[in-house]
Amino acid sequence: MKNFHHVSLLTRHKEENLAFYTDLLGLRFVKNTINQENHRMLHYYYGDYQGSPGSVITFFVVPKLGNRYDNDHYLSTIGWNLPQGSLDFWVSRLKQSGIVADRQDNTLTFPDPDGVALVFVETDLEPIQEEFSVESNIPADKQLLGLRSIDFHVAQPQKTIDFFHQFLDWPTVDDTLTLNEQAYVRILPSNSTRPTHMGRGSIDHVAFAVKDEEALHQLHQKALNEQWQVEQLVSRGYFKSLYLREPGGNRVEFATLGPGFTIDEDIDHLGETLALPPFLAKQRKEIEAHLYPEK
Repeated sequence: MKNFHHVSLLTRHKEENLAFYTDLLGLRFVKNTINQENHRMLHYYYGDYQGSPGSVITFFVVPKLGNRYDNDHYLSTIGWNLPQGSLDFWVSRLKQSGIVADRQDNTLTFPDPDGVALVFVETDLEPIQEEFSVESNIPADKQLLGLRSIDFHVAQPQKTIDFFHQFLDWPTVDDTLTLNEQAYVRILPSNSTRPTHMGRGSIDHVAFAVKDEEALHQLHQKALNEQWQVEQLVSRGYFKSLYLREPGGNRVEFATLGPGFTIDEDIDHLGETLALPPFLAKQRKEIEAHLYPEK
């Protein structure tokens, strides 16, 4: 089944980000690690109890990060699925926290601390299964069920539509690429010719789930054969990834379902310490000594 794997963004203040996504939204802090391209930069992962693919949102922590400018190409508007009968709970919870949200029918739209548009959509889905629920003050039958949607903004939508169709055989109908019954991508025209500038709340990339390493290598070979803009094929330890730039300029990742976040931490203690995948473990002292200071 086609589905999201995770979405990765940039944030400036780690404590503010952590509090919002764990204390308020009720996600679990599943991995406290580093940006593998820049070992001085922290990389926070949030998700369900197990950090399941499709439940995860991640943030690169960049102190002194400036404002973002979404112009000729960018990703925006992260949607989440809610279980049936939970929207009123979230309306009340956000209001009590002083967050102004716009309610339209079964949807609730509001910003995170970096100005990222989040959209909660009440579905007809059953509540999260017990093994994936997070221990928090949010009842299990109200907890988030996973990623629902994201928007691609590009200068020439048809080229991005053709990329998904030709490379993956994923068709787009009326600007919407349906992944499954509860997940989709919208491909929209950007309204500026000025260059985009990454900053607070920028979405660095969206990752789609791939069954296993064999399937990932097949995708890599297909991308090379069709001459798409391949950035890298790399192991992140927790999964293996293929990164491309779609024709509109946005970064797209394809990530394997495994091995998962328990390769370096026990399931009951995810996110409690700075975790490094096995291939970085020997560099721990140097990495810890050179992390970016918060201020």
